[in-house]
Amino acid sequence: MRKGKEFYARQYDAVQELFSKGVPIQEIAKQLNMSYSCVYHWVRGLRKPRRGNVDTLVEFLHTHGPTPVVDIEAAFPKHNELFHIASKRGVPIRRKVLSRAYGAYATWYFLDGQEPQLEERIAQLVSTLRAVKERLKKALNP
Repeated sequence: MRKGKEFYARQYDAVQELFSKGVPIQEIAKQLNMSYSCVYHWVRGLRKPRRGNVDTLVEFLHTHGPTPVVDIEAAFPKHNELFHIASKRGVPIRRKVLSRAYGAYATWYFLDGQEPQLEERIAQLVSTLRAVKERLKKALNP
C-alpha cells in the first residue's frame, strides 16, 4: 500500500532534526525508510511536503464534529474517494448513511468517538424536518 502524503508530511521534522545533528542524507533515508532524492530535496530546501487531503478532512471533522455531505462537498469535492483512502490507511473516519428521503443530509461523516454527537445532530435534523412538514401541511390546508 502506498504510504501517501500524510506519511511524508509527518516525517519532515524528523528529517530536519537528523540533518541538523550531522547525519548524512543517505543514512537519514535508510533510517526513515524514505528515498534518497526525497530527503535530499527536503534538506536542501528545494521542496517541502504538503499535507494530504485526508489529514485536512480529519482536522475538519475534529473541528466541526459530525457533518453531512452537503456541508463537506464545498471543501472536499471528492469526499467519497477521501473516505475510501482513509479507510484503507486506517484513519478513523467513519460514515453513516440514512434513508434517501433525507436527500443531501442522508450521508454523514464523523470520527471515532463522535457517535453521541452524531446521534444528537441526526435527531435534531429529524425533528426540524417534522416541524417543517407540519407547517407546510397547515399552510396548504387552511
